[in-house]
Amino acid sequence: MAGTDWRLDESPFHRRADVVISEQVRKKVDCTVSRSLSTEFEARGLLLSHAAYASAMTEAVRSGERLLQRVLEICYANGREGVMDVEFDDDQAAMRIGLGLAFGSVTASLFASPRQTSHEQAAAIEVSCAAFNLGAGLIDGLCDGTPALGLELLRIFQALDWAGATRDPWPTGRLQSALPAPLAADPTAAFTARIIETFLVTLHAGYPGDEGAAVRDRVGALSEEALEAERRTVQHSPEFATRDQLIACSRRTSVMPFQIIEQLATGAHAIASPTAGTLLGEAMWRIDDLVDLAQDAGDGALNSVLLAATSKPWSANARDGVAALEEVTTSDVIALTAVEAAERLEAGLAAASDGKADNKACRLFLAFVHRYAELAPIG
Repeated sequence: MAGTDWRLDESPFHRRADVVISEQVRKKVDCTVSRSLSTEFEARGLLLSHAAYASAMTEAVRSGERLLQRVLEICYANGREGVMDVEFDDDQAAMRIGLGLAFGSVTASLFASPRQTSHEQAAAIEVSCAAFNLGAGLIDGLCDGTPALGLELLRIFQALDWAGATRDPWPTGRLQSALPAPLAADPTAAFTARIIETFLVTLHAGYPGDEGAAVRDRVGALSEEALEAERRTVQHSPEFATRDQLIACSRRTSVMPFQIIEQLATGAHAIASPTAGTLLGEAMWRIDDLVDLAQDAGDGALNSVLLAATSKPWSANARDGVAALEEVTTSDVIALTAVEAAERLEAGLAAASDGKADNKACRLFLAFVHRYAELAPIG
């Protein structure tokens, strides 16, 4: 979803660059962002030590390898065990995809509470959270890098009745067979379709039959809303004319995926508000927009920090984005946004872990945040 590249760790697409931001301006913005986030994180005990960060990332890579193997088995062999003959561009590409899966699993582990489920159901729920996270990141990368293809994929979701697919399983390969030639010929788009179908398979396995219908319905409704928010941010719909409407749309694309994973992980009929997922989503929304400031300005992409800094109406014109970036560098909006991000991250982790902010899941989650925002560990 738009504004959420952190979930995949690194997008496989090259984002469009309508206007080139000078290296001097880019470095100035990046340094200010890094310094502001590090200051606020350290003040709240959210910066990891080198040892804790290294240990957490080692575990995350191993988890990603395990999840990737399982996902590939479902993607290409209908769940049969065995080694898949699947090649990635290089080991780094495979690791990035594995980390996209691992982040979904780590996030789910923050929210999960003990429930009466079989081992098979618990394993399916973990994979569904992982596949959802990776799929959301892939869709976001496609929409950012090739908007026409991204919008076409979103149109197909709507045409195939996405919410209906969460109620009743699609036939095997339904989404893949619906891809038009340009999407089917794109390796990443075709892989995205397989990941989305893997998510649906494991959603139904984790929450099967009538007893799981309520959870599946809630997930379907939330994900439909998230996909619509994504479409509007990519299409630059004219109905979003005010600053508040634009910011609300930007927020939904980042926050709703966390709410969906929270629903998947807990299976709860009702979650106390503000939920841990909402708080963490709001933190990552701000962190993502801070990290992407220069890139979004050059692309003319929707960015809440840019919106907050300029008095002019938002425009998809990249030159207007560059002008907004210049205003950002002369204001305190980066520092204020870093404060908001750190406050919500601290509150979200406390809510998710019952105040035990030093537990394993929290450290793993923070390690991903460090990696994405390029924050130096303590010491």
